[in-house]
Amino acid sequence: MQDSAIEDWQDGELVVVPLAWRNDGLWSEIQATTQGSIGANLRTMYGELLQQPLSPLLDDVAREIERRLTAS
Repeated sequence: MQDSAIEDWQDGELVVVPLAWRNDGLWSEIQATTQGSIGANLRTMYGELLQQPLSPLLDDVAREIERRLTAS
């Protein structure tokens, strides 16, 4: 079973885990690996999102907020 835990699953592939295995170390490894992969993908996605320019309307709103904060 240990060899199966390190096998690379293809993106979008569904992994079915029988109830009998759910307390097994294999299941925990699959969960940890998947959660780590999801976390890395989200960090990359949000990092790229922050590099995008603001829309003109949001840019105007941000400038107005800055102006009000510096005026007070």
